[in-house]
Amino acid sequence: MFYYKGAFRETDNVIYFKSEVRLVQHDVILFGERKYFIESVEKEFLLLERVGSIVTVSV
Repeated sequence: MFYYKGAFRETDNVIYFKSEVRLVQHDVILFGERKYFIESVEKEFLLLERVGSIVTVSV
């Protein structure tokens, strides 16, 4: 189990959560119906950005 602290750009909001997998930069995480893009990772601290929708693209 991995424990993380996340912050949102330009706000004072901080969330604490755990994950069964190691999270890395550019992952998208889901909290209920909300989606967040991980901008950067420093140890267990994540900088998050809210995502409006996810589009599937194939080449």
